[in-house]
Amino acid sequence: LEMHIDELDQAVEETKKVSPNPAKQERRTVKSQTRKLKEIRDKNEQYENQMGTFGNRNSYSKTDTDATFMRVKEDPMMNGQLKPAYNVQAAVSNQMVIGYDVFQNPTDTRTLIPLVKKMSDAGTLGSVVVADMGYGSEANYRFFEDEMPEVTALIPYNTMLREASRKW
Repeated sequence: LEMHIDELDQAVEETKKVSPNPAKQERRTVKSQTRKLKEIRDKNEQYENQMGTFGNRNSYSKTDTDATFMRVKEDPMMNGQLKPAYNVQAAVSNQMVIGYDVFQNPTDTRTLIPLVKKMSDAGTLGSVVVADMGYGSEANYRFFEDEMPEVTALIPYNTMLREASRKW
């Protein structure tokens, strides 16, 4: 396009006296297309940089690129506002913290396996793991069945209370 613009510049110079100058009109459209292509290229580069920053997450904060946008419980407006945050997980036994980790993903289901592996490597994992419904997923159940059969996992699945109700 830039070579074509140079050719059109020469054509405009050769036909200066012609009005309206067709070479000038064509040059205007080609310049407009060139400008739009540059904008698209710049946007694509920006998107690639952003995708490299957030990796397998869905979002990131511009001020803290390690933080992920999550729905947090402290929401005074009650409008489901997203805020940059981290997902902190703590494992407790007899009111003592025996393991903790900080995660970027907003859901608890994907944090259980890395936390349990970390505690197992550190030697702080007990023989029974108790978690609430937020950790109930097929991947977590399979992990305990296949990779840690010596550990008893007591994790209710998400619809357990609903299925136990009379209405169900």
